[in-house]
Amino acid sequence: MIVALALPTLVLLALAVAVARGVERLMPETSAGLALQAVVSAAALTLLSAAAFAGLYAAGNAPLTALLGADPRGGFAHFLGLGLKSALIWAPPMLLVVVTAPRRWRHGRW
Repeated sequence: MIVALALPTLVLLALAVAVARGVERLMPETSAGLALQAVVSAAALTLLSAAAFAGLYAAGNAPLTALLGADPRGGFAHFLGLGLKSALIWAPPMLLVVVTAPRRWRHGRW
């Protein structure tokens, strides 16, 4: 039971830090760049979390076709909702990376 809960949580935490740091390299060193970094990171993490939940469902031998049903958008909405709910796990470390980004700036000044 510990592995079933701790492993996905640790993966989401590591993914949050990695995605936020990766997006940080692409953004300008301005306050608008910080806001854009937070939005892009949150969107990417929501989609990646949704894909991870779909993968976990598939690994558990749950028929994805039954989840998606006749309307694939309904199943996508289900996984997107799970990705948004997982923000309770990935949002705090992502925000820590975003707010500490000015420390790593080379050209811009806060």
